[in-house]
Amino acid sequence: MNEFVRTAFHGAAGLKDVIDLRDRISPATFEREREKIFKKSWLMIGHASDLPVDGSYVIRELPVANTSLIVIRSRDGKVRSFHNICRHRGNKLIRSGTGCKSTITCGFHGWTWANTGQLLGVTDESQFLNLDKSKLGLLEVATEVWEDFIFINLDPQPKETLTAWLGELAQGYEGYFQKQQRVRSYRVRVKCNWNLAVNSFTEGYHTAYIHRNTAPDYQGGKSNPQRHRPFMQLLERHARYSAPANPDHRVTPAEGVAWTYGPKMLPAADFDYQGMPPGLNPGRAQYWLFDVIEWFPNVLILPGKHYHMELEFWPLSAGETELTATAFAAPPKSYSQRISQEFFRTRFREIVREDMNTLEAQQAAISTGVMPEVFLSQQELVLSHHYRVSEQMLEA
Repeated sequence: MNEFVRTAFHGAAGLKDVIDLRDRISPATFEREREKIFKKSWLMIGHASDLPVDGSYVIRELPVANTSLIVIRSRDGKVRSFHNICRHRGNKLIRSGTGCKSTITCGFHGWTWANTGQLLGVTDESQFLNLDKSKLGLLEVATEVWEDFIFINLDPQPKETLTAWLGELAQGYEGYFQKQQRVRSYRVRVKCNWNLAVNSFTEGYHTAYIHRNTAPDYQGGKSNPQRHRPFMQLLERHARYSAPANPDHRVTPAEGVAWTYGPKMLPAADFDYQGMPPGLNPGRAQYWLFDVIEWFPNVLILPGKHYHMELEFWPLSAGETELTATAFAAPPKSYSQRISQEFFRTRFREIVREDMNTLEAQQAAISTGVMPEVFLSQQELVLSHHYRVSEQMLEA
C-alpha cells in the first residue's frame, strides 16, 4: 500500500506558491474588484426551479454591485432579470421577497410593466410630452440558465456567453442537479474579506485539523494519510478537485441508523460509481468522496453521488462577507429517508461552521500588515489559481 497518493495536476504550470495577501484585502482593491470582476463576470444568483410558474419572481440584492434585481419567469417561460428600478422616478419597484406577478406596478405613481419588461401603462399619460413608451421598458440584465442555475452578467454587453464562461465545466453534469432539491440553507455574515472566505473552502489541507471533532476520519485513510487530492484541474477561470474518501472510515452509531434508511451521504462515501454523470469524480479516483468546483469569482459547488452543497460568498465590503450555504439531496421517498437527510443536513452545517472558524482571526492578523506573504503547498494551488484569475481581470 502506497504511503502517499499522488495528485494528478492539470493546468498547474506557472502558479505561484507565495502570495502577498495584504493588498488583496484592502478597500482600494475591493473597489477595483467591484468594477472589473463582479460587474464583468457571470454570477450565479439562484435556481430556475425556484421560479416554478410564469410570473414567479425573487428579489436579489447585490451590494457588491450596488444593485437590486427582479429575477422573474416571464409569461413566455423565459427567466429574465431586471434592475429593480422604476423608469419614471427611480423608485424601487418591489421591496423584497418572493411572489408571483403577471405585471409589475410601481407603488409611487402607478406605472405598470409586463413581466417581460415592456411598459404597459403610464398614469395620466396625456400630461407627458414626447414620451416614447417603447424606450422605457425595465432595464434588463443579461441572464442565462445552465442546469437549473441562474447566472447574470451586469456588463451591458457581456464579452462571452455563459457556456463560454464556464468552459469545460459546462459539460458532464447533464440532469444531475435537477434531480435534487433544497434540504436547508444557512446564511451568516463574517468580518473577513471575500477572497479569504472562498480560500477557506477551496483546499483540503485543513480537514484533519479543523474537522477533527465532527468528521475525524472521513477523508484519506491508510493509503492516503495526508489526504492528498487525487485529481486537481485548474482551468482558464474556474477550478475543481476531488476529495479522497477514507475506505477505512468507521461508521458511528448515528451514521449506522441514518444510512440504514437512506443513501450514504456526507461524511460517508458510496464507492459504487455506476450511473454517475461523467463530470463527477473526473479523475476516476478509486476512493472518492465529493468534488469541489470553484466557479470564479464567488461560488463553490460540492457534488457527491447522492447530494451536493452550494456555497456563495457575497462581498459586503472589503472586510465583510455574506456566506450562504445550502445542502441539496434527492427528494426523500419515506419519512425514514427524511430523517436520514436531517443527519446529513446537521453534519453539513457543523462542518461549514468549522470552516468559518479561522476567518475573522485570519482577517485581523493579515490586516496588521506585519506578515508580507503566505505560503501555499501543492494541495492549496486552487488558491493560487484564484488570485491569478483575479489579477488577469483586474489588469484587463
